[in-house]
Amino acid sequence: MNKRVILSLGLTALLSSSLLANGMNYDKEDKNFKKSHSQMMKHNRNGGEHLMAYVMKLDLSDEQKKKIDAIMQESMKNMPKISDAFSENGFDKKLFVKLYNEKTENKAEKKAQMIESIYAVLNASQKKELKKMLDERVAAKKEFFKNCRN
Repeated sequence: MNKRVILSLGLTALLSSSLLANGMNYDKEDKNFKKSHSQMMKHNRNGGEHLMAYVMKLDLSDEQKKKIDAIMQESMKNMPKISDAFSENGFDKKLFVKLYNEKTENKAEKKAQMIESIYAVLNASQKKELKKMLDERVAAKKEFFKNCRN
């Protein structure tokens, strides 16, 4: 039993890092897009990074890249900064709690808004391809966990 859990965790980590690495290397020439994507990956660790990795695999025009970059920058700009609770002189516990609650309170809504905005930038064939990739990911996860139980 413990072997399976350890194996599952190891394979999940390997798969996640592979997806992350693949998405991060999408376009080496467009440094702003790559940087904002990298920041989003660090910022959003609850599944959104997978979606963005798949979006990066699509054949995006320069205009689409700029629009998506702007959407991601705006999304990150509006996030409360927990680091504001720290200073050279101390730690403001009340401010930390306030900022943390603001950050987590509407997390799903903010993520959904960002995804909706990015999805609107895609054309019909890109949306179809994205849906296909996401469906394949779900099927691969099901197959993986099915094999882990055996």
